[in-house]
Amino acid sequence: MTDSVFVRGLEFEGNHGYSAAERRGTRRFRVNLTLELSLAAASTSDRIADTVDYWKVSEIVVALGTKSTFRLLEALAGAIGRKIQELYPHAQVVIELEKLAPPCPGVPAACGVRLVLPVVPA
Repeated sequence: MTDSVFVRGLEFEGNHGYSAAERRGTRRFRVNLTLELSLAAASTSDRIADTVDYWKVSEIVVALGTKSTFRLLEALAGAIGRKIQELYPHAQVVIELEKLAPPCPGVPAACGVRLVLPVVPA
């Protein structure tokens, strides 16, 4: 499938990290999302019901990122993807989640994960 809706550079502060010390303070995170699904209906109907509402998708990311706590980026990315697929089960969801300025040797700008959640079987 080549059609997609995307959200790039969505940022929030959250209490995620493997160590208790990391979870005590907030860190900055950045998310890039791609939802792959047919946009043929929306391209002719001009109706939001026929596509992905990226406002709702952004709201899901920010709510989960700021109101919950995870040790692993993979777990946070999975929770985000599953919640998005509750609204859009026919979409393959690709999530790139970055922890900005993580506490690592060499002072990387970001570390992160890319998770692909396939279409939910009917």
